[in-house]
Formats: sequence, C-alpha cells, structure tokens
Amino acid sequence: METNSRLMRTLKQSVPATFRLFLALNFLLYGLAKLVIGQFGVPSAESVMANGEGFGMVWEFFGYSRLYEIFIGVGETAAAILLLIPRTYTLGAVVFLPIIANVAMVNYCFNIGVQDLSTVLLIMCLILLWIDRGKLFAVFFQHPAENKKVTKL
Repeated sequence: METNSRLMRTLKQSVPATFRLFLALNFLLYGLAKLVIGQFGVPSAESVMANGEGFGMVWEFFGYSRLYEIFIGVGETAAAILLLIPRTYTLGAVVFLPIIANVAMVNYCFNIGVQDLSTVLLIMCLILLWIDRGKLFAVFFQHPAENKKVTKL
C-alpha cells in the first residue's frame, strides 16, 4: 500500500512538472528564434514546392511584419518563463493556451507540417489547466468577499 501511495504521489508531481518543462522549452526555442534570428521570412521556391502553397502564404504573411513576429516571440517566451517558475506556472499555462491553439489552427488550416507537435503541446497545456482547475475556478468564480480572504498573505 505504501509503495502504491508513494508511486501515485510521485506521478502526480512529476507528470505536470515534465509537461511544464516540455512546453516551456518548446516555446522558449520558438519564441527566441522569432526574437533573435527571425523564424519567418520569404520562403524559398523549393520550400514552397516541398511544403505546399499554404505554407508559402503563411510564411510570407507572418514574415511580412517584423513587429508582429516580435509580438509572437515575446508571447511565446513570456509563457515559457511563466511555466518555468513554480509560483506562476498556472498563469503560464493560461497564457500558453491561446497562443498554442492559434499555432495549431494555423498548422492544420495551412498544412504547415508540424500539426503533431502543436497538437501534443495543446493537449499537454489542457491537461495542466485541468490539473489546476481548482485554482482557476477559485480565481474566476469566487465572490468578491471571498477573494479578499484568499489574497491575504
């Protein structure tokens, strides 16, 4: 019995931690790529031929505005950093969700080719939010008088 309980406790701690690290590292890499070197830009003719017209249109559209690329990169990097900090990981998952949902939809709708990765990241984020649903419900659905009690440090 004790071994089973210890195993379950370890799994309950390690699975969310592993998900947070995996999500954070992916977004940190993609975010920094956008901020430092620029992930988008005009795709080559070979790239468009290999990946299809949807890919070319999306890459040219996103690469058209460096400011927009920086905006996306900042969002991804901020979500990654929030996921890495124990006190802010729930907020990180909340910030991560709309970004990864948008990325997944773009990947599917324009046949970008990394649909599997974006789907896995989206599912992992949803699992983290489900695990923390108690915290989220407390924040969004408590009465104002109860919120004052909760926010005291």
